[in-house]
Amino acid sequence: MDAASEPVPGAEVALPSAELTVELPDAAKVRCELEAHYDDDLPRLVSMWLMSKRSAHTRRSYARGFRRWEAFCRSVDIHPMQARRPHADAWMRSMEQAGSPTSTVAHALSTASSFYRYAISVEATDRNPLLHVDRPAVDPDHSGTEGLTEQETARLIAAARANSPRAYALVILLYTLGLRVDGALAADVSSLGYDRGHRTLTIVKKGGATAKLPLPPITVDAIETYLDGRTDGPLFVTRTGARLREPEVWKLLRRLAKRAGLPQADSIHPHVLRHGFITDALDQGVPLHVVQDAAGHKDPRTTQRYNRARKRLDGHPAYAVAAAMAERLEHREEGEDA
Repeated sequence: MDAASEPVPGAEVALPSAELTVELPDAAKVRCELEAHYDDDLPRLVSMWLMSKRSAHTRRSYARGFRRWEAFCRSVDIHPMQARRPHADAWMRSMEQAGSPTSTVAHALSTASSFYRYAISVEATDRNPLLHVDRPAVDPDHSGTEGLTEQETARLIAAARANSPRAYALVILLYTLGLRVDGALAADVSSLGYDRGHRTLTIVKKGGATAKLPLPPITVDAIETYLDGRTDGPLFVTRTGARLREPEVWKLLRRLAKRAGLPQADSIHPHVLRHGFITDALDQGVPLHVVQDAAGHKDPRTTQRYNRARKRLDGHPAYAVAAAMAERLEHREEGEDA
């Protein structure tokens, strides 16, 4: 590295008289991890940045992205607050060489850049080393989610129903409402309600906004059976009464997928059910703008991406080309036998 890239001992990260009077657990966890490596104000600054994000899902996602950047900085002996663009460029190339998906690289760069924008806003620094980095182009139609057919989704839901009332209630809720898993797990029993003939569930959406959603009869029946008269506490709980956590849902879904004989059993995750809600709604003829609103997508292109990805596989010319070649080969074999 050149002289400008050498680490500067004691970066002297100083915050202008800002105090962490209230700190959420997820932000506190990251701060404690960083305090093992830094004795300045960087851990507190990162916690303050995470606390500026309304959504718990966003805080977790941004925390993961920043950890990757901070770990890279330590690996090249540079304090994150002394990093320059060459370090950011090198980080991007290292992720690409490691085979990280383009969307993952783009998200990591965006996350780290967000931290520096916040640091500038609180006068902790005057530069963002990621500001002018050439971000990788992300295909707007690409989705890493492995979708299920309607029949596979039915098998998964049937496996959940056979497993337990809680598993069935959770899976049918995620699918019929197209919820993000963090929204479902953050709901309480008190979030259930009634409005103009509809049974409802009020959830916190991505970004912190709240939404009141209608519960279909099949979902109401599953939830009531699971609650069995319980009227308070988290909607979904463990055997000890604690709120069910996202890692436990991932494990549950993979067990259910194996019982259902799904090919994605080792890689399935909660977003697959949301994916199924969107594609199945479009298959049923629900207008795109209605599905977009239900899914909470700000941009209709996000909703359409699910539709195009499905059609791109179902109607790919590879099937027609392969079928025609199989027929030619069959005729050739018949001619040779004759």
